[in-house]
Amino acid sequence: MIRFYFLVVVFGLSHFAYAQEATESKQFHLPGNAQKVSGNTEVNPLVKPLKLVTVLDPKGSSIDRELEVWKALMGSMDRDSIGYIFLVQDTEDSERFKQYWFSDRKMDYPFYYDTGKKVIEANGLSVDSPGQTLLLGARNTIILSGSSPINTDPFNRYRSELYQRTLEMGMDKAVRGVIVEHTERGIKWFYANEPVYVTEKGEVLPKNKADAGIRSKKWIPGTSPLSDTIRLVNRHP
Repeated sequence: MIRFYFLVVVFGLSHFAYAQEATESKQFHLPGNAQKVSGNTEVNPLVKPLKLVTVLDPKGSSIDRELEVWKALMGSMDRDSIGYIFLVQDTEDSERFKQYWFSDRKMDYPFYYDTGKKVIEANGLSVDSPGQTLLLGARNTIILSGSSPINTDPFNRYRSELYQRTLEMGMDKAVRGVIVEHTERGIKWFYANEPVYVTEKGEVLPKNKADAGIRSKKWIPGTSPLSDTIRLVNRHP
């Protein structure tokens, strides 16, 4: 059975515990290049004007889900303007984790092995709270801080903030997909760019044909907050 989320899920889920800071006064101390584990990649996240930093626990029970969500998040954004700094906590078997990262999970992005948790401690992050995520501005000042994007609320906030920031930088297509924003009047959502319509059989349809099928009640539109794709689910399987 194909799993999907209706758009209403974006609104209906209760907020998770999520501490947000919207000040740009505290500067984040970045890891050094000596801590970078690149594999076959040549990306340098440290020089990007906007950065998402997250703390990962190699032994954590949610590590698979964390990387699944991060891959989806990265896939909907422009990597030329947004860098992703994965701080990996100390583990006894660093070579095994390197294999897990690049081979098992097929991450085509470097990570930073935080030996002795020096970066984590230098920035006052809790070693007991993996999944912490921070959005940094051009001067490495903290724009937002909160929990892991595997939770819907922080995921939406990070992407919404990145969408607004990249627009201000003159990049109107740097962030794609469903943007969910919290306003004084409540929650609003919109597509940053035209979504892709896909049937349950994997067929990609043009918007006019998809709209016609939805109006005729042939399909029920479903989507995930992690994607810019609308899955057209048969109303009568």
